Amino acid sequence: DGTTASYDRLLLCTGSNPFMLPVPGRDLDGVIAYRDIADTTAMIEASTRYRKAVVIGGGLLGLEAANGLMRRGMEVHVVHVLPTLMERQLDAAAGYLLQKALEARGITVHCKGATKAILGHERAEAVLLEDGTVYGADLVVMAVGIRPETRLATDAHLEIGRGIVVSDQMV
Repeated sequence: DGTTASYDRLLLCTGSNPFMLPVPGRDLDGVIAYRDIADTTAMIEASTRYRKAVVIGGGLLGLEAANGLMRRGMEVHVVHVLPTLMERQLDAAAGYLLQKALEARGITVHCKGATKAILGHERAEAVLLEDGTVYGADLVVMAVGIRPETRLATDAHLEIGRGIVVSDQMV
C-alpha cells in the first residue's frame, strides 16, 4: 500500500503557485499573476500596447511590478488591502514614507483597498474596489501571495495543512 524509506534528512521541493483573488473578472484577458519570468514578459509586452495598469498587492513583488510598468510609460495604480505598504518588512512609518516616495514618482497608491471585481467584457477594463473606487486598467497584475504546491505530498498521502505538515515521523 505505502512505501517506507528511512532518511537522515528529507527535502521536499514542491514549489508554489501564485494566488489569484477569487473576484469576478479574474479570468479576463489582461489579468495576470506575477510570479515568474513568463509573467514579467507578459507585463513588458502589455506595456507596449496598453496605457493603464492596476497592481493588486503592495508587497515587494507588487511594488517591483508597479515600478517596472511605470518606467515603461504606463499609468499605474497600486491597490493594497492593508493600511501600509510592505507591512511584513516595514513598520507603519516606513510604509508611509515608501508610499509618499512612490506617489512622488507618479504611482497612485490606494491602501485599505479591497478589490471587489475586475470589470470588462473580454479584456480587463477597470478594477472596482469595495468602497466604490474604480481605476481604469488595460492590465491587472495580481501580486497577492503564493500558495504551496501540494500535489506531491497529496499523492504521497502526507498530511496537508497550509503546506505539508511535518513531524519527527512524517506520518
